Order: sequence, then C-alpha cells, then structure tokens
Amino acid sequence: MASYNEVLAALREYRNELEERVQTEIESQFEEGSTILNAFSARGGVSAFATPLSNVHASGVGIRIRGGKPVKDNFVLKVYVFDKLDLGANTPAITRSFQGIEVDVEPLPIQLALSKAEALAATTVDDHRSKQRPIVGGVSIAPLNESFVGTLGCFLQRTVSGSKQVFVLSNNHVLADTNRLTIGTAVVQPGPEVAPTSPNDVFAALSAFIPIQFPATRIDPVVNVFDAAIAVVADESLIRKGAILGIDKYEPKVAAAVPGMRVIKSGRTTGVTTGIVTATRVNGVQINYGTRTSPRIATFNDTVEIVSEDESKPFSMPGDSGSVILDVDTGRPVALLFAGDGRTTTACDFGGVCRQFQAFPI
Repeated sequence: MASYNEVLAALREYRNELEERVQTEIESQFEEGSTILNAFSARGGVSAFATPLSNVHASGVGIRIRGGKPVKDNFVLKVYVFDKLDLGANTPAITRSFQGIEVDVEPLPIQLALSKAEALAATTVDDHRSKQRPIVGGVSIAPLNESFVGTLGCFLQRTVSGSKQVFVLSNNHVLADTNRLTIGTAVVQPGPEVAPTSPNDVFAALSAFIPIQFPATRIDPVVNVFDAAIAVVADESLIRKGAILGIDKYEPKVAAAVPGMRVIKSGRTTGVTTGIVTATRVNGVQINYGTRTSPRIATFNDTVEIVSEDESKPFSMPGDSGSVILDVDTGRPVALLFAGDGRTTTACDFGGVCRQFQAFPI
C-alpha cells in the first residue's frame, strides 16, 4: 500500500499519461471515421460514441472509497468520471493501477455553486439564518438588494500602510454574484431570509474578488483555482473576531487539507456538519454557475473534495457557499466551500485564498 507522499509524487506523471491516452483514443475514433458527440455535456452525460476514457474529467490524490465509505490511510490516485460505467474487460488498465499505485474511479457529477435563490427554500430560520450581533462566522450574508444568500466563512486581517483592515471572507459568487457586482457593493447580515435585505443590516462593503473565468468556446478552455471574495468591515464593533457559530474549536492559523482528514464546517443552511476529506489536488472539476436547465460551466483545479461523515445528511447544501472548513483535531482552517452535488462537496485551498488576498484569518 502506497504512502500519501508516494501517491502525490506520482500524480503529475499519471496525469500526463492519462491525457495522452485520452487524446490517442479520440484521434483513433476520428481516424476510423466515427463521430464523437459532446462527451462532456452540460448534464454530465456520455456520448454513445465516446471512448472509454472520455468519461474521465478530473484527477487527484485521495483515499479509496469502498462501499460508499472512505477507507482511512488507503491512499490512491483518484480518477473522477461523470458516470461510473461497468466496462468489464474494456476497462482501461490506467484506471486500475499506475506504477504499482492503486487507482480509484469515483463518480463526480458537475458540481453546483452552492448559493443562489434556490437556497431560499428553507422553511425555518435558525441561528445561522437569523440576525446575529455580534456577527460571527457561519451565518447568513448577502449583498444588499439581492435575492440570493450564502455564508460568512470567517474574518481575515491585513495591514496596509501601518493600518489594520478586517475583512469578511466568502465566495465570489456570494459577495460579487460571480463577477457581476462592483467593488463597494454593500453586504448585509442576515441575507434575504424572510424579507428583503435592509440598509440597516449593512456591515461591510465588497473590497476584492478573484474573477471566475468561463470558456469563450469549447476548444478554448480556461481554468480557475479559487472562488473567493472579501468585503471590508465598516464597523468592527458589529463583529466578533475568532468565532464561528456552533464551533468551539477554532484556531485561526492556516493548515493544509490531507486525504482522510476529519473536517467540520458551520454553514447558513445545514449548520454544523462534519466530513472526511476524500481527495486533494483535484484538477478538472466542473462547476455550474447557471441553472440546471441553462448551465454556465467553469473548470477548477487544485480543489479539495469532501463527503459527509453522517450518511443520513449531506456535508453541505445550497446556501452553505462561503463556509470555512476546519480540521476537527486542530480547529485550523483548511478549505473554503463553494460547490457540491448533494453527496460530494468541493472546496478551494484556504492557504491559497489567503495568499491571494495577502491576509490571514483572525
């Protein structure tokens, strides 16, 4: 059984060979005169003319999933497919093992950015959705006069010209509505839970966001790493630093997610939930920023994948976007939640987010 470092060391070479194999299969199909029909459709379907490997869309390092459950310390190369098909004898050898390292194939549908109006379907307003003063991490937030909602992850701080600034951390698609809103847009707590947002609840203003890039054409792919934004806090007396609702152990020091790590988050919709990191360094994950009927797909690299510890409920749902994911053992933040499919939650690396904004958690 390979160690985590051994699997990590093999990842780049594995990806290169996997890409070559996919390209070879596609070229072979064209040479034979067959037609390949959009193997990567917006609904995650696979063309009847697709090659065995054209169903593969992402890869990373993780732990094996057996019987739907993560197997601790069984480190493997992860391959993600839109639909897990039983190919029998036609199963490509590269999806079974590589240089003596096990490969685990796992279904991963196109993920949905976890905010937007569908999050407003909740029938109750608990502490995570209600007005909180002081404002802490894990609660409902939204831009003023908008109808969607997300989660305040935590607070960040940076020093500019000797002056300290405190920021709200959440997602681009929560604070900036996926690149649409302008810098300076007011942010409120709570979001539009039971009534339209109120100017009386403004506590921050959009300060910066990492743009999300979308492909101009199918043959001109672009890749993202972060879905993140910050909003500068206008009045620090309204907030409580170093606190996340419902989580007692929070240590504002950056840590790295590792496959098999137990994690915890506090979100607007599902509250406090625990999960298991099943994979890291995952490239090629597709995220829908539109609707199911009118998709708008962006591709992300270097993501963290998580499943719930509790089989009876998901780790995240719409409205949990922006939640900060913590290592259960240390309380340190490791990832920023931004998408999911009801089973798997997708997050970006927390340390990378902090470096992008040149700020640190408080």
